[in-house]
Amino acid sequence: MEQLQVFQDAGFSSWIRESEWALFAGLIAHTFSMGFLVGTATVINLRVLGLVPQTPLPMFLRFRPVLVWSIAVSIVSGIWLVAGYPAKALLNPLFYIKLAILVAGLVLTRSLWRRASELDPTSAAPMAMRRQAVLSVMLLVAGLTSGKFLAYTAKVLLL
Repeated sequence: MEQLQVFQDAGFSSWIRESEWALFAGLIAHTFSMGFLVGTATVINLRVLGLVPQTPLPMFLRFRPVLVWSIAVSIVSGIWLVAGYPAKALLNPLFYIKLAILVAGLVLTRSLWRRASELDPTSAAPMAMRRQAVLSVMLLVAGLTSGKFLAYTAKVLLL
């Protein structure tokens, strides 16, 4: 707790909390980047499941830069938000569950992308890939949902 108090009392953390715009800007950046992140990954997974079958699966690999930038902005904005209220996130088990769920969903999506690039562009994805896509979508939605609950489950706020 003492270390969290020191971190929260640092100038940068205080500025995020006390600024008229810093926390809001972090929330906006995190919301949009998570939307792009989960949205892009979900589009890939839905294509693996057979949505828009006339579009070759490898064409969806063009979305990779969107996913990479979304991950980068999500990480930076997430750190920004944690810096504002470190105890709120770091002492909440749901925060770690959210991270684990999202990482698992993204790892599954990345694995699907690798396998999709090796498929015949006109063929349907094998059943194992479809199951993996369903699991990935479920994990990504669960990760977003748990992230939303973070705002309502904080038990410790150091002020």
